[in-house]
Amino acid sequence: RLLELGVIVRPIGNYALPDYLRVSIGLESQNQKFLSAMKQILGEEA
Repeated sequence: RLLELGVIVRPIGNYALPDYLRVSIGLESQNQKFLSAMKQILGEEA
């Protein structure tokens, strides 16, 4: 779902954490895009 909103994520199954996301800190604008996407997704699930 994040990819549909323009946020690229990568699997981290090799860390034995298949249900988690690893988020890297980027530029402020990139972080805002990620946070907005997460709020949208979580709001839809609530």
